[in-house]
Amino acid sequence: MDQSDSEVCNLSDAGAGTNNPMCKCGKRSRILTAFTLPNFGRRFYTCENYLNVDNRGCGFFKWVDLDICQHGKRVVSKLFEWHENLKTERAQIGTTISNEILKCKIEVAEYKSKMEVASINFEMQLQMQKNKFHAREMKYRVALTCSLVVVAVLMFFPVSNRHSSRFMLP
Repeated sequence: MDQSDSEVCNLSDAGAGTNNPMCKCGKRSRILTAFTLPNFGRRFYTCENYLNVDNRGCGFFKWVDLDICQHGKRVVSKLFEWHENLKTERAQIGTTISNEILKCKIEVAEYKSKMEVASINFEMQLQMQKNKFHAREMKYRVALTCSLVVVAVLMFFPVSNRHSSRFMLP
């Protein structure tokens, strides 16, 4: 297999060993693992400066493992397919859960808003009742004060005679 077949999706670094071949930079190569469908799990030597498919360091490449047999490739292909299906299913479940969480948050916000409106309405009704009570209390105080003034006037001021009072006996 050539280097183009070794596109690496995820790297598993086994590190640079003392027996690893030297790369074109003159440094010990390191071992990475390919996670692509045609070479899934195969290890290869590459430049110590290899970062990703776009930056391969000096370009040194050599397979460590032999090619997988056809049956192994079919098994790996099926496992890879199952893995991709599970990733898709997981993403769909995640989206569904996110949507349900969003719906719950909206319902909570609506309920909170309704409760705030109900609380404000209750406070307004309570204030109106307090105002009514205070107004009635003031009316009763005024009426009581007027009544006491009338009683005092009737008790202490004469009716028709200057020397007699309402409470004096005839």
